[in-house]
Amino acid sequence: MFQLPHIPTAQSLIDKTFSKGSMEAKKKRATSPHIPKEVRSKRGEEQRVKMISTIVLGELRSVIKHFPSYDQLPPFYQELLDVRIDKNKYKKSLGAVQWCVNNIEDLKRKSYGDIKFSRVDEKIKRSNSSHAFMGRCASFIKQISGDLDRLVEIKVILAEFPEIQNQPTLVIAGFPNVGKSTFLRTLTGSKVKIAPYPFTTQEIYIGHIKPKYLTYQIIDTPGLLDRPMEDRNPVELQAILAMKHLADVMLFILDPTGNVDEQFSLIAEVRKNFPDALITIAVNKTDLIADKKKLENIHDKLIKIKLTESKPLEMCANDYDSVLTVFREAEKLFTGLDKYKY
Repeated sequence: MFQLPHIPTAQSLIDKTFSKGSMEAKKKRATSPHIPKEVRSKRGEEQRVKMISTIVLGELRSVIKHFPSYDQLPPFYQELLDVRIDKNKYKKSLGAVQWCVNNIEDLKRKSYGDIKFSRVDEKIKRSNSSHAFMGRCASFIKQISGDLDRLVEIKVILAEFPEIQNQPTLVIAGFPNVGKSTFLRTLTGSKVKIAPYPFTTQEIYIGHIKPKYLTYQIIDTPGLLDRPMEDRNPVELQAILAMKHLADVMLFILDPTGNVDEQFSLIAEVRKNFPDALITIAVNKTDLIADKKKLENIHDKLIKIKLTESKPLEMCANDYDSVLTVFREAEKLFTGLDKYKY
């Protein structure tokens, strides 16, 4: 969702720019042979400084310009960035690149002026100024080597950020391995990773469905465990952020073959943290439960402790008809939201 730039390593930037600077200086000295050698030499050094600074500043300014400003991001992306990257490291790395730009701009002005306004016969002075410029320029770039490397890593993470649309949004939540990703795939046809072990989903996945007038955004979140918020890992926190910032309606999928009481506790915690949330609950894997009395007890308890706005439904997440029935139940909750009335 972000148009992120190429990020050079410090050494590749130095090698590229100094090589190009030398080539341009040589070309400048070779042109207009009727002009005195000393004048052509002076123009060559001017061209060297100009070319090196132009390339370095262009590359580094592109990094600053195209990486998103943390303070201008929507709240969801701000918090997601902080969970996945750490906003302080992010700001520090971009600030270091800006520091390098500022220093090289100042250095260019001084060095170029020293060369430009030198006397024609001051060849040694120009050579010293040119070499000093390259040495200090390389020093500034090397000082941000770690920041450039970190931005390469950050670029990979930012490229994985989900592209959120301004659409009615259903966020799917629940314990690991309860069938959230299977539900999304069955309902929307989205290609999500499915595997029979916990925490398969380690980031947010998105699918869309347009049953009639509106296009709905369906978000699959990483699995949550029944534990305090301060003990949640970065993977789980992504699910919390989706509930906090994106969910118009939440669908909790409950697995009757797992620890039901812990799953109830999780839903109760979410209800406590998001008291105004619209929640519907679906009991998955009902085909694996031979004792139907167990399913009845789950329904009765859910209704008794008032964890959901609507009647809990049973489903098999890989069966389209039962998944669609659950979605239709969740869809009813959207109609009460003024911003999605049609």
